[in-house]
Amino acid sequence: MLYVFHGETFWIKEKLLELKKKAAEKNYEVIKIRDDSQVPLNSFLSRDLFGKKTFLILDDILGIPERAEEVKKLAQDFSRAENIIAIVEKDISDSWTKIFGEAGANIKKFTKPSSAKFLAWMGAKAKEMGINLEKREIDILISETGSDPFAILNKLERLCLEAKPPLGGLASSKSDREPNYFNFADAVFDKRKTQAISMLRSYVKDGLGAEEAFWRIWWKIKTLRQVDSGKRTSNLHPFVQKKAIQDLRNFSSWELKKISRELLDLFSSVRRGEDNFEEGLEKLIIRL
Repeated sequence: MLYVFHGETFWIKEKLLELKKKAAEKNYEVIKIRDDSQVPLNSFLSRDLFGKKTFLILDDILGIPERAEEVKKLAQDFSRAENIIAIVEKDISDSWTKIFGEAGANIKKFTKPSSAKFLAWMGAKAKEMGINLEKREIDILISETGSDPFAILNKLERLCLEAKPPLGGLASSKSDREPNYFNFADAVFDKRKTQAISMLRSYVKDGLGAEEAFWRIWWKIKTLRQVDSGKRTSNLHPFVQKKAIQDLRNFSSWELKKISRELLDLFSSVRRGEDNFEEGLEKLIIRL
């Protein structure tokens, strides 16, 4: 199956995210190829060696003569393939439109949505993140961002992160298998990198995932920045304050802000299907 998407970049990414989620549910392997890849495209016409289907994303490659020639020759084969192939371009010429049309591709041009559709998208995204927005709040967001979907999504993600409560740890409903993420956070902010990465990998190996570890780190960095700023900390347990003061010996205020930005970028990338918590957290820990 061959898709050809062109037009507004943001809305193309939203559609790709939707398709990638569906593909993941059906156990497809998602592969993205850009201009620096040398992998021959005809290797994606059928399942891989393990019988697994592929969702292949070809991002901005038609401007490369060699790749364009490959695509032209394989267009009909792509349309008939059991794998999913998505070609993503800012614009496509009339000649390419004709080639893809004759090949039986599903061609879609993405444009800016109407005001009603934009508001519906915004409301759906907020709900998906567990955020309830009143009309006044929606109006403020739009006035601050100029209806830029990238900026709005960024603000919604920040609101989601700020509203996310810390992990419990004392609730009786938790499984006995669930690890103590406080210990993981302590290892990270004590800069015991090898131990922290080992713990993170053990969580994933045991089928517990890395998202919970992310939220523990996010809660920890919020606490450290609160204590570092000198703002009121009466809402913090004395033990938490004492531990934060100890951890602050390892980081400057600038480093704390940098970690916060990196966590926000990771959260955004994971939501867009461009990264995962395990690899993203490992890279962050190594950079500390």
